Amino acid sequence: MASRLAIARDAVQTASERTDDPTVHEQCQSIVQALSGLAGEETLDDDVREGDRLEQLEHQLVKLGDQTDGVVQRQLSVARDNIDRFRQERAPDWESDSQ
Repeated sequence: MASRLAIARDAVQTASERTDDPTVHEQCQSIVQALSGLAGEETLDDDVREGDRLEQLEHQLVKLGDQTDGVVQRQLSVARDNIDRFRQERAPDWESDSQ
């Protein structure tokens, strides 16, 4: 079964391939790289640090999604939703600073 982070990474990669905007493409590739570093064992060594990194990626995806539409926006939303679900399932001890 594909991991939530792998699904998120693939969705961002698809958004990157579909966009005509070079800035959106570049930002998507940065997020893909960050997710590639996290999509291994699906365990978080440090709930707080990793939870913060995942929250940061979610915020980047929301901002990026606000700049796009259509397929690209939908793929970014899929990615954000999967990161959020992963964080809720795998980092239960993590609490957002923004709460």
